[in-house]
Amino acid sequence: MDFLRIVSPIYGENCYVLVTASKAALVVDPGAKTASRVSQVLSELGAKLEAIVLTHGHADHLWNTAKVAALNPQAPIYLATPDHFWVEAPGPATQLGVNSDFESVDGVWEPIKVVAPRAELFGEGGAEIIKGLTLRALPAPGHSPGCTMFFGLANQPDDHGQGLGFDGRENQAFCFSGDVIFQGSIGRTDLPHSDPEVMQETLRTLRLSVNPDTLLLTGHGPSTTWKHELETNPFLPRTRKVTE
Repeated sequence: MDFLRIVSPIYGENCYVLVTASKAALVVDPGAKTASRVSQVLSELGAKLEAIVLTHGHADHLWNTAKVAALNPQAPIYLATPDHFWVEAPGPATQLGVNSDFESVDGVWEPIKVVAPRAELFGEGGAEIIKGLTLRALPAPGHSPGCTMFFGLANQPDDHGQGLGFDGRENQAFCFSGDVIFQGSIGRTDLPHSDPEVMQETLRTLRLSVNPDTLLLTGHGPSTTWKHELETNPFLPRTRKVTE
């Protein structure tokens, strides 16, 4: 199973490409100026785009979605329903008041058609999202109403030397965490449609429900583990020290 990270030049957003043993590809959060590299990676690995996942609807996490989707127009674009409004006119960057940041670097917003993640993805054990990959979706609002984290198990992960944090174990737990949690920080809650109280409730839920050993593939910055964040992140609700 291949994992690659592509960093957007706008806000340092992390786009991820995951390719299964069957050469089915999932792209997560294709930010600005990532589409050409996504295409190159899929070509190099002999993979076919089967789905796009958006952890939330902010412009930096989906600006190149239309360009990536053109690699396979049949591939669904998943975005949680509470964030569908971001992709409606006039577009996500205009709604956040940062349109010039994106248009000056990567052109105008290209509209996309999104669908809600299938209900079974939110169930116990999750569901297969592409061939050879089962993910479980967990709502994690606060930074944006539709923020969603996607949890899975990595089978023989290969990050191609990028240092994403995989340690060689079989079935290592990982999560595409978007902008909910970062190394040493959390997603902003001072933006339009964000809610600091809801974010705190999300973080309390995560503290009680997420395996501390889970590798977090974050929306910005380096990867981390939930255990490390529980022990060191000053923005998390306080808890006792996590033990092995």
